[in-house]
Amino acid sequence: MSVFGAYASFYDSLYQEKDYEGECDFVEQVFAQYATSPVRRILDLGCGTGGHLLPLAQRGYEVAGVDRSPEMLEGARRKLGGAGFSARLEVGDVREVDVAEHFDAVISMFAVMSYQIEQEDLLRAFSTAERHLEPGGLFLFDVWYGPGVLGDPPAERCKMVEGEGERILRLAHPEMDILRQTVTVHYRVLRLCGEQLLSEVEESHTMRFLFPQEIIHLLRDAGFEFLELCPFMRLGEQPGLREWSVSVVARKPLTAPSENR
Repeated sequence: MSVFGAYASFYDSLYQEKDYEGECDFVEQVFAQYATSPVRRILDLGCGTGGHLLPLAQRGYEVAGVDRSPEMLEGARRKLGGAGFSARLEVGDVREVDVAEHFDAVISMFAVMSYQIEQEDLLRAFSTAERHLEPGGLFLFDVWYGPGVLGDPPAERCKMVEGEGERILRLAHPEMDILRQTVTVHYRVLRLCGEQLLSEVEESHTMRFLFPQEIIHLLRDAGFEFLELCPFMRLGEQPGLREWSVSVVARKPLTAPSENR
């Protein structure tokens, strides 16, 4: 079963409360603190339905997006087009995609990097970001944070959203594998009108939780300079033991590292 296949049709409804504008404010805060030159072109790896692409385009950036789900990308295309914007949008796997362009910044939000389950997957995804950056370019992403996941283990959850005479009910059942550092969340999504079941979707999403030193090590292996790891959207702070999400900032060096180092 593909991830974000039929589930994609419910995505924007289920995450309608997500503060994309605030997250784009944070993106610009990172640029202000760490960019060595003006950021004009941004690549979003795992852009989904364009929740970050649209606000960034509205702020004057040239944006491009990659996602492995054609259904999610179609949502992004509609969202951007409806607001009078266009962007290069490509179906692709963040571990291997090549859009044959370079950018001033690469972002990968909403735990896209935590979908990279194996060490090699994560290194390849980091390398994709590095390959698409101009020298000095920034890489910003967020991941599930190991100490927080272990300190506040996942539990079964139920989420309900309503609108246009319908209700969407999402049931989430997590299974944690500590040795693999993963949580597999089994989703069941019901679309209801009154007591009538209109449609039902089931998907399982496996997420990896990560620890600071492995993140730093893999970033350096991919050619990055590590800059900061902080609680989600809170630069300058140390993550606590109940933080589920952390933001990470890295930079592609202005010059290639010496082979004799």
